[in-house]
Amino acid sequence: MTFDSLCRNKIFKDVPDYDDIKIDKHMNELFSKVFTGMSGRYTRLRIICAITGDSLNSMELSKVLKLDYKTIQHNIEVLEKNNLIERKGEGYGDMFFPSELITSNLPTLYAVIRKVEAKLDRAERKYIE
Repeated sequence: MTFDSLCRNKIFKDVPDYDDIKIDKHMNELFSKVFTGMSGRYTRLRIICAITGDSLNSMELSKVLKLDYKTIQHNIEVLEKNNLIERKGEGYGDMFFPSELITSNLPTLYAVIRKVEAKLDRAERKYIE
């Protein structure tokens, strides 16, 4: 499953056509670093897609994304460190939500992801399975 088929209708439904997007330079750098430049980049975008509309805790994310709990925990730490998700609650059942920083800059995130996908040659390297 490609990026468009999973996330386009979920978190990017209000983003204008790719050619018309005005990119925020600072957010472009942040999103490029978090979602394209480090290991786990695909997992972090999948987490953002999963918690958009449906808040989930780490264990639920692990089950939904079919990933190891520790992998989820690590990527949540990266997203929190960069202020891209918010945590509600205390302890094991903490729920996660996309932050205002990410929701207010979805066009830039979309442009970053589309640019990277356009450079990928192999179908198995898509952001979303």
